[in-house]
Amino acid sequence: DNHSDWVLRTAWVAKGDRLLSGSRDRAVKLINVRNGQFIDDINKLLEPIVSLTRHPKEEWCAYGGAEGGLRIYRAKENQERTAGNNDVNLVREFERQPGPVHAVAFSPDGTLLAAAGANGAIRIYLTADGSRKTELLSHDGAVFALTFSPDGTSLYSGGFDGLVRVFDPASGRLKAIFTPIQVDPSARQTAAK
Repeated sequence: DNHSDWVLRTAWVAKGDRLLSGSRDRAVKLINVRNGQFIDDINKLLEPIVSLTRHPKEEWCAYGGAEGGLRIYRAKENQERTAGNNDVNLVREFERQPGPVHAVAFSPDGTLLAAAGANGAIRIYLTADGSRKTELLSHDGAVFALTFSPDGTSLYSGGFDGLVRVFDPASGRLKAIFTPIQVDPSARQTAAK
């Protein structure tokens, strides 16, 4: 009942007693898990939210937007917000992405943020200052999933072409490509039309 449109992503806040939900209604909402009660919107309502992830060490989340926004927010009540709708929980705003950001992922130590979307590129940023570390250009079509390995030495991505790619986030080198399941090539061609 808290959102006015589809909820596309959720993420736990580190302690596990609160949940974040991101929606096409442009809000990232903080919810009390015990009773389902809405606590607050943590962000300024700028664009539909299409991807969301939690920082592994800080009470932060990152979201990717339908209009190419990439931002990190504190996952806390927005009580300092004024009638001017200030963005008081904003930690960092990154360069605008070339299209909708379908996937975001923090490295296990939280020092890197990876973002990917409709154009097939994966951009890796330094969380501390927002600078772009590298851009990975290996996908044919949109990227919909990103995750770092638990030790942070690999970044896995999956997308429209049905393949999983494994990158070294330190160097940007492509380490492997594999098919998670057998895909009928004619089905892929039909979907592309």
